[in-house]
Amino acid sequence: MKVKSIFLSLAFLLTSSAALHAQNVADLVISEVLAEPDSTCIVDDFGKRTGWIEILNTSQGIVNMGGCYLTDDKNDLKKSLIPKTDNRVQIGPRQVALFFATGNGNQGAFYSSFKIRRGSTIYLVSNDGRTIVDSIVVPENLPVGMSVSKLAEDNKQMEFVTVPEPMTPSPRVLNGNQNVESNAQRMARQDPHGWILSATSVAVVFIALAILWFLFWLLFERVANAKAKKEKAMKEAAQQPVAAATSPADAETAAAIALALDMDQSGDTYAAIALGLHLYFSESAHDLESNVLTLKPMDHHEWSSKSSVLTQSPR
Repeated sequence: MKVKSIFLSLAFLLTSSAALHAQNVADLVISEVLAEPDSTCIVDDFGKRTGWIEILNTSQGIVNMGGCYLTDDKNDLKKSLIPKTDNRVQIGPRQVALFFATGNGNQGAFYSSFKIRRGSTIYLVSNDGRTIVDSIVVPENLPVGMSVSKLAEDNKQMEFVTVPEPMTPSPRVLNGNQNVESNAQRMARQDPHGWILSATSVAVVFIALAILWFLFWLLFERVANAKAKKEKAMKEAAQQPVAAATSPADAETAAAIALALDMDQSGDTYAAIALGLHLYFSESAHDLESNVLTLKPMDHHEWSSKSSVLTQSPR
């Protein structure tokens, strides 16, 4: 079981690594197009000069163009198929591929089945045959031997813009300024000793700590307020019996007790009153008559029995 788990883990890691390096066709850009060559332009594999389409992989991984399409007709997006059978259609990171527009796609994987016309639009279509990945317009007044290009304003970010003026062809070369200064290079030039970076780091840490302190303070306040409310509620609940003792009902009870004591001072009366009070305050008995406490005398009971007296009378 352990060997099987290790094998599955390694397979998962290899698959994940391959997925990370395999990018999407959405990273492809039509970077340059030449409509009509002159005597200075490059030749194809058959020694002929023809128009061509340059496609750039802007990602940091390999992109497989196999199954994608090139076309100059938006109503026919599957006009020229890029075959899957040629491994050369896998473009490396920041690399370009050149497709010769000879009008004969049977000449090879890098030959299109249409020629480039001035005033047309060239489309790169995804391998689903429906999604247009990128496009470029070929100006009608494009001179012979000149190309229309997309330049990367920042080659690090791969942000392209179409150049309105014709340019000298640069096939199989990444267009744009190759010496664009990156953010890290700019920071090294502006802050050679690292003071700005250090101050920024300290400020970020301080702000993060301040935010954490504020959040903990809010949490502490909530807990303290909840605890105070709970203690106040418990205190009020404990004080409720004391407040009830001064209610009108208790005043009536006290008056009835005083009347009974005034009428009969025997020990039986005291005992009956004590028992009645116990039952009344423990809510075991309820006196429905207001301001009246009824005492019924009995001819014989245990309290008057001489056998219950524990102390002997003096002789």
